[in-house]
Amino acid sequence: MKLLTTFTMIAILAATTVASAEAPAAPPAQDAEISKADADKFLALFNKFVDAIVQNKDNCPKMATAINGVIDTNKALIKKANEAKAAGKKLPKALEEKMMARVKEMMPAMQKCGADKDVQAALQRMDDKPAAAPAAAPKPVEKKK
Repeated sequence: MKLLTTFTMIAILAATTVASAEAPAAPPAQDAEISKADADKFLALFNKFVDAIVQNKDNCPKMATAINGVIDTNKALIKKANEAKAAGKKLPKALEEKMMARVKEMMPAMQKCGADKDVQAALQRMDDKPAAAPAAAPKPVEKKK
């Protein structure tokens, strides 16, 4: 489900920690965890994001506008979160638990507006990946004569 995947990304790194908790693995190296300062910033951003969703749960266009507002005012921090995720950094466990509690809080609002095209477009903006280049056409195979 694409929406769930996008939504998980919005949880700012929470999915990477949850996925690793499902499979037994060695404890992560200390440098694989996000610094406390960055983690606190990510949590503050995530709380703003959840508030934008929950406060507009009955008005999807307002929700999309609020999400875009959070993104527009936090572009540098979102970029940093995406870079940390790409580098395999993990959230401190306590922070992950706080975020997951807030995810549960916003789920009812997402059930109503998750399919709204403007909300989906706003959510996509959180994923700071460049657009994929179109695939090159395969070269025609020459027949031997």
